[in-house]
Amino acid sequence: MTKYFSFILFVFVSLLMACSSFKKIPQPKEDNLKIDLGVLAADSLGGREAGSIFEIKARDFIVSEFKNIGLLPFFGNSFYQVFDFKDGANFNSSSITINGKSFLPNSSFYPLSKSKNDSISAKIVKVGYGIMSSKPSHNDYLNHAILDGKIFIMEVSVPGGMANYSSFSEYADIDKKIELATKFGAKAVIFVNNDSSFNDPRKLISNKNGKTSIPIIFAKDDLQTYLNSIDEAEVTLKVEIQKIDKQAYNIAGFIDNGSAKNIVIGAHYDHLGLGGETSRCNCGPAIHNGADDNASGVASIMEIARELKSKPLKYNILFIAFSGEEKGLLGSSALMNSKILNKENVLCMLNFDMVGRMDSLTNELYIYGTASANEWDSILPKGNSKLKISKNPYGIAGSDQMSFYLDSIPVLFFFTGIHDDYHKPSDDANKINYDGLSKIINYSLQLINSIDSLKSISFHAANIKSGESKNYRSGPTLGIVPDYGSAEDGLIVKAVVDDKPGSKAGILKGDIITKIGEKDVKDIYDYMDALKECKLDTKCNILVKRNGKIMQLIVNF
Repeated sequence: MTKYFSFILFVFVSLLMACSSFKKIPQPKEDNLKIDLGVLAADSLGGREAGSIFEIKARDFIVSEFKNIGLLPFFGNSFYQVFDFKDGANFNSSSITINGKSFLPNSSFYPLSKSKNDSISAKIVKVGYGIMSSKPSHNDYLNHAILDGKIFIMEVSVPGGMANYSSFSEYADIDKKIELATKFGAKAVIFVNNDSSFNDPRKLISNKNGKTSIPIIFAKDDLQTYLNSIDEAEVTLKVEIQKIDKQAYNIAGFIDNGSAKNIVIGAHYDHLGLGGETSRCNCGPAIHNGADDNASGVASIMEIARELKSKPLKYNILFIAFSGEEKGLLGSSALMNSKILNKENVLCMLNFDMVGRMDSLTNELYIYGTASANEWDSILPKGNSKLKISKNPYGIAGSDQMSFYLDSIPVLFFFTGIHDDYHKPSDDANKINYDGLSKIINYSLQLINSIDSLKSISFHAANIKSGESKNYRSGPTLGIVPDYGSAEDGLIVKAVVDDKPGSKAGILKGDIITKIGEKDVKDIYDYMDALKECKLDTKCNILVKRNGKIMQLIVNF
């Protein structure tokens, strides 16, 4: 009986120890990170695209972890905030009829995302590759007198096929082909692809619809075969692309320390889904798991939350997982526009975006935005042999910290660098440097403790360097920060960089850019395309709307 009682007591104590061990908040370690990141970057979450059912799966997982950690819901009784946005479209009402024969959208054709919504009736004319070139010599518009008012049938490829692509690369871009066709009077363009070495235009219908002045269609399968078999025809076509309203979710939980101020620790949890226009892979639809971008950031803030939950701090700690970052900082912009958070109740914002691929040889962590507060340089922990810190005073743009910075809130952006798997399906969990991620978390905890000891942090308007983001582009820039969720009639300027072409030309915060050169600007995509047409060391006319009036400014690039 005594032995039996001793055995029962042993089992009971063992169970208590096991439960205690299970409930104990662990030190930042790879096990937690691998579990959280493994869930977020799994194929079952389908790439976590904002507005998709997979975003909701990711949302529910993050909410459950926030609850398990013991965080409190921030949006009243809810852990998430819903915001609306427009993304994608359907074109099922589009149609093509040729010589009385009808062809169906999806199965026979699709409009390109650039296409104007319109109904057209005209005869067709085949214009080869739609190229005019002096070197090498090629001209598909010799019979230009008979082209005006026709629907142009045009090859996607170039003369001589892929082997000659480098020779014609300057003329092969679809945008340039469309622009040239418009100059020759095309009422619409129907692209065909009879060269298997060339990829079809991507079947993407996005917020970019309505960029061209004429309908643009890609013919496939039976429609392409039929167009190949005829030289003359009367065509009636209708392009109707309807934008789709979607919803996405910001997730926020906090540790209430009874303060009027919050230290915000954020990371975006959305990614590219099956790819889309910002994918760097020409592989067609494929799950983009986004392990580094940005399951790594979300796993990091959850581990930081576990650590801080049991530590007495002066300020509230608010953890936010944003959606819509990949579509243009939509979630963080929606949150800040709601005025729930502002410079009165936020002490600072720390953002973790792509922190999972630290180089194991250099152990380098990049921290951007160190000029956004006078205190950052003095309180940032120094690096050591295990972690090299590279500070950049600028780098404010490129991720969700930008939305806070624009409300005069000090920010820091943690980042381990671009790699070849960025925005590709190969950004998977097995490539994460978990040891490096643990080092970043430990470093961040030191920093948070230092921040908590401060009475205040003084915001400093850092000179944003244009072009500093996760996507680097070359060529002319205005030096502005655009509003990604901009007005219907142009692109709103949210901030202007000092001593850049835009500021020198007189562009002001709040201006709405409506035209650059000859190109109308309706959204961020028009803006980027228009800049591509600008050349360095040249001047360009820009139209802006200011206080309801259109003004013309001259920008010297």
